[in-house]
Amino acid sequence: MIARGKALITGRRLRMILFVFDTKEECDKFTILYEKYRKIVLYTISIYEKDKFQAEDLLQDIYIIIGKNLQKIDMSDEQRSRNYVITIARNYCRSYLRRKSRIEEDSFEDIETVETEQNDILEDIINREYFDYLVEEINKLEEHYKEVLELKYIVELSDDEIADFLHIKKKTVQMRLYRAKILLRNKKGGS
Repeated sequence: MIARGKALITGRRLRMILFVFDTKEECDKFTILYEKYRKIVLYTISIYEKDKFQAEDLLQDIYIIIGKNLQKIDMSDEQRSRNYVITIARNYCRSYLRRKSRIEEDSFEDIETVETEQNDILEDIINREYFDYLVEEINKLEEHYKEVLELKYIVELSDDEIADFLHIKKKTVQMRLYRAKILLRNKKGGS
């Protein structure tokens, strides 16, 4: 077994993610996933949680989930790996918000929560099917179109957030989204 610690340094806090891996390959895979996608995961978290200390905790929790699911991640397909990591982050943050809001609710609202969870499960299944189709079609586009579509529909950022993240103008983001949607519609119509 191989133990590997990964230090997370933000502000004045030092956090540590420690995993015990069976092989060096697993350890290396986790390290690559952490180093490669940490910033986009933190950005995804920041959409849901503004408190930096809580965001660090969420980052740790997300990478613990990723560490437990390493076998599901195919490193040869970088796009799929990236999307998988982002999806885990987004879904975990949504669950976190649901748990957080549930704690604040009265006990009378528990019945509504159960119904909401059942609807969320059905919605998640539909979203996963659509997500897989969308990722497949987006991957066929040119890089600059692919990038804005991923940030818009997979990471679910606003146009302003995408512009800020990519260091381009909002109008450029909107134009790329418009053109990418036309390309996707043409592909769908041509299939």
